[in-house]
Amino acid sequence: MKKLKVWGLIIGILACIVGVYFYLSEDSGLKLNLKKNDPVAAKEAQTKIDKSFEAPISSKVMEEYETMSDGKLIQEVHNMTHQKVEADKKWGSSEITADKVQKLYDVIKNKNFKNGSTKSMLLEILEPWLGKDFTNAVSAHNRIWSYQNGNIGKATRLLTPQEELEYIEEEFR
Repeated sequence: MKKLKVWGLIIGILACIVGVYFYLSEDSGLKLNLKKNDPVAAKEAQTKIDKSFEAPISSKVMEEYETMSDGKLIQEVHNMTHQKVEADKKWGSSEITADKVQKLYDVIKNKNFKNGSTKSMLLEILEPWLGKDFTNAVSAHNRIWSYQNGNIGKATRLLTPQEELEYIEEEFR
């Protein structure tokens, strides 16, 4: 009987420690799930994402696109998809903004690529983005990822607005 009381006390203490950990941990799965399913938080996050999409970009960044090689342009679009998708590994990031999407689209459209299918792929990816439609981000990421012979970091789904906002704040702010 005494052993049962001791074990009960130990289990109770451990349960309290785990509970306190989840309560204090901002990254706990419990809290993230609550945030993911909160439509008010999703709307607030989407409003902030939309605001960052409209943020102006320096002319220096925009000018760099004009001199980028085919490979760097491909990588830039790939890096942009990282803001929108879930993947085990992500190497590189570039914030998606209206100015950048428009400039990339214009540069790619007017550039002579060594491989014409590369140009077509990039324009097909960017065209919906011009109208703020990023529903193709998973397929866009994986098309580029396959094109680059990727074997780690395949995109599996779109991020929730809260996850995307968290990504933007960690990577770009």
